[in-house]
Amino acid sequence: MFEKIQHIGYVVSDLDQAIDWFAKSFGATNAGGGPSRRGGRGAFLHFGKVEVELIEPSDTSALPKDALVMDHVGYVVSSIASSVEQLMGRGFKFAADSPNTNVIGQQVLYFDSSTTNGVKIHLTQLPDQPNTIGLGQGVEIEKIVHAGYLVNDLDKAIAWYVEKFDGTHIGGGPSRRGGRNAFVNFGQVQVELIESADAASMGPDHEMDHVGYVAQDIQGGIADCCGRGFQLAGDAPITNSVGQQVMYFDTNTSMGSRMHLTQLPS
Repeated sequence: MFEKIQHIGYVVSDLDQAIDWFAKSFGATNAGGGPSRRGGRGAFLHFGKVEVELIEPSDTSALPKDALVMDHVGYVVSSIASSVEQLMGRGFKFAADSPNTNVIGQQVLYFDSSTTNGVKIHLTQLPDQPNTIGLGQGVEIEKIVHAGYLVNDLDKAIAWYVEKFDGTHIGGGPSRRGGRNAFVNFGQVQVELIESADAASMGPDHEMDHVGYVAQDIQGGIADCCGRGFQLAGDAPITNSVGQQVMYFDTNTSMGSRMHLTQLPS
């Protein structure tokens, strides 16, 4: 059902600043924007082969300054209508009766977050002629390999993805952040689940934590990103339990948001 992660969405206190940051840091191009259906305004940015959505709400008083706050994940499906029918049979609800069409022609339908562990995710159906402005430019990112979530009960979270999305638990183990982690594939996408080292401090909902960007050559990607102003959170990439080489950026240079470059195993 799920063909790829179309984008990660962020809420920001200053849309223009965030657009400029992505342009400087990833060589991103603004592919379209305007008023947001959630209030305020937004923009879609392209770099490499990936997309980012930025949303500046009408009221930004509660948002941190100079920061990217992870908000949602958009998953591509071939048909929203057929996907909704299947997913409602598994207990999911949706935030609207039908999709809306965003400024770059994508049909979008959000899940009711009360049925998705409290996190915002949406189905995305791409138009016959997708917006390609800026694709192939900037940092050579191949795709988004996964979104990462903090959870309070790892085994329960794994079981949820297996049951609800026909997921396959492909690996995991001790997390470098304390606690444990796990990787679950479903469709052609992946999620990383990280059990908080202080699980008692978390409520029942998941918490968005990071995004993993795929580079064919992680060393080349690191060199390119460092030349654009990023600093790294370590001396060299680590290899995780599913064979991916991973290098996180220092959050002081990524607008406070956790993100990493990833080289997939051959």
